[in-house]
Amino acid sequence: MSLPFEDTSPYLREIGIDRPSGMEFRPADVPAVRRAMRLIRGDIAAVLKYNPDCARDIPHETFMKVRKEKLCEWLENVLCITDHYMDPIMRAACGVAESVGELMAARVADQKTIIQLQEQVITEKDRQLSKVQETVKTGLKTYASSVEQKCSEAFSCRVQETVKSEMKSYAGIVESKCSEVLSEKTITAAVKSAVQAEDRSRNMIIFGCEEESDEIVEEKVSEIFTHLGEKPPVVLCSRIGAVARAGHRRPIKVVLRGSDQVRQILRKAKNLKEIASCKRVFVCPDRSVEERLEIKKKVEERKRQRTETAREIT
Repeated sequence: MSLPFEDTSPYLREIGIDRPSGMEFRPADVPAVRRAMRLIRGDIAAVLKYNPDCARDIPHETFMKVRKEKLCEWLENVLCITDHYMDPIMRAACGVAESVGELMAARVADQKTIIQLQEQVITEKDRQLSKVQETVKTGLKTYASSVEQKCSEAFSCRVQETVKSEMKSYAGIVESKCSEVLSEKTITAAVKSAVQAEDRSRNMIIFGCEEESDEIVEEKVSEIFTHLGEKPPVVLCSRIGAVARAGHRRPIKVVLRGSDQVRQILRKAKNLKEIASCKRVFVCPDRSVEERLEIKKKVEERKRQRTETAREIT
């Protein structure tokens, strides 16, 4: 492009117009274009007496006061810059935008392909893992069956040998001890113990019942049973132990016809503490000497533990 004022225009000398219009965009032209535009804005602001940073805010009426020659100069320079530089820049920007769009579309397509490949890899790994698991299960079943069979055979042989050996040993012991174990005295003691245990199951002991010189023990026992809502037939009842000092209450031994009746009364005996006349009465089974000693030991042990706990707290 040839302009008549190219040699005298400061803006064109600044940007250096040395090529025809319509050429392709060159990145090196961008700084020159920006400098030329700053020169034009500065010149406009100086002529119109405005701040260069506010050149866009200049009113239309103000431009009407500028000489026509000056306006033509500004217009011709702006057209030249647009023709030589701005148009190629805009075309290049459009091309870049199209390229970016194509790249973005290609990237999306690549990501979809990657996702599909990853899904295929996961599916294949799952298939291989299932196959390995199935192979391991089959191998374990086969191995377990073989081991079970061998262990069963070995165990069977060992058990047979052990049983034979133990039976021989046991037979010898029984043969040597049979006379001692089945002696007449041993059998008598065992039968006596069983009979006593059966007899005690029909008995109960009542403690704490007030003792009087002219009392009728059967009536007192019947009164206690009435408080419990029971009327079992009493076979025998009497005080046990030697007559002691005044105020001492000897226990009463009661014999009923069956052990079921005894258990029924023992279950209800805890209700006696709610009756004013029977608060000190306590009913318990008829225990053997060994059982009483064992219970006494347990009671003393609990007392000792409570005493130690109280000492630790204080």
